[in-house]
Amino acid sequence: MPSTTISEQIQNKFDVILASSSPRRYQILHDVMGLRDLKLMKPSFEEDLDKALYRNDPIRYVRDTSFCKAQGIAKDLEAQNDAKDPKEKLIICADTIVIDTDNIIYEKPGTKDAQLANLKKFCYSDKGHPLRVATAVTVIRWRDGKNYDIRDPFHEITELYCDGQIPIELLEEYVESGEGVAVAGGLMIQGISGIVIKTINGDYNNVVGLPLNRTFQAIYQELNS
Repeated sequence: MPSTTISEQIQNKFDVILASSSPRRYQILHDVMGLRDLKLMKPSFEEDLDKALYRNDPIRYVRDTSFCKAQGIAKDLEAQNDAKDPKEKLIICADTIVIDTDNIIYEKPGTKDAQLANLKKFCYSDKGHPLRVATAVTVIRWRDGKNYDIRDPFHEITELYCDGQIPIELLEEYVESGEGVAVAGGLMIQGISGIVIKTINGDYNNVVGLPLNRTFQAIYQELNS
C-alpha cells in the first residue's frame, strides 16, 4: 500500500480552513498545495486599521491586519464551537498590500478610476522604482473553544518593476476589463496585467495571494508538533 502524501497527512490531522474569500488563495492551497478538503470561512474583521498610524512601517500594517482577521475568526469559532468535533482545525488567515516608493499602502482600489490612477503612478510616476507586494499570514491552531493558539504572523515581500513604456491605452483597456479592481493595488499578476510587469524579484505566489514556501513550512511545522 502506498504511503500517504504530506497533503493527506495534513488533512488527516486537521480540518484545514482558509479564512478568506479570495479565489486566488484558495487555488494556491487547493490546487498547488494539494489540500483537497479545504474549507472556507469569511473573516468578520472590517480591515479598518488607520493607515496613517503605519506611515513609517507599512509592513506592520499588513501583519496587524492579518492578525486581526485571525482574532475575528477565533471569536466566530468560539460562538459556533462544536464540542463533539474531535478533529483539530488549522486556519490560514492572510492579507496582501502593495507599497509604493513613498510608503503609501494600496489595497483593493474598488473603482476603475482609482485603479487607473494606481497603475499610472506605478508605471509612470514611479518608473524605475520597485513596488513591494507584502503578504502577511497568521495561522490558528484550533483544538476547541478553550484551547487554541494564534501564531505570530509572518510575512513575505516580493518586488515588482512595472514597464514605464507601456501605452496608456493598454492600461485603460485593462481597467475596462474589470480584471484587477478587486485585488491589492489593482494589478493581478496572473492575468493580462502581467504584461505591465517587467521584472519580479521574489515569490510569484506571494503576489497572487499567499507565499507558497513560507505557508507550506508553517503548515508542515504544525503537522509535526
